[in-house]
Amino acid sequence: MMNMNDRTSALRRLQAADFALIEANLYLDTHPQCPCGLEYFRCMRNERDDALCSYEMNFGPITMDNSQAECSWEWINDPWPWEMEA
Repeated sequence: MMNMNDRTSALRRLQAADFALIEANLYLDTHPQCPCGLEYFRCMRNERDDALCSYEMNFGPITMDNSQAECSWEWINDPWPWEMEA
């Protein structure tokens, strides 16, 4: 069973990948033909997809639009922000 430290680590990995992906996007806005920038963007997109998949597999959906609810609405099963450890 995963604990809160595992959840925090998984969330931080996802946040870092999101940040890198946004930064790569901003760079490519001004350097659209840069092959290194494009490769970095693809790499970070893959890292973000992997981090998101790993997080959701272990801890549930990170956003409500990723919910796979079929029999019940599991979005409310995760701790609310005020229930998280500080």
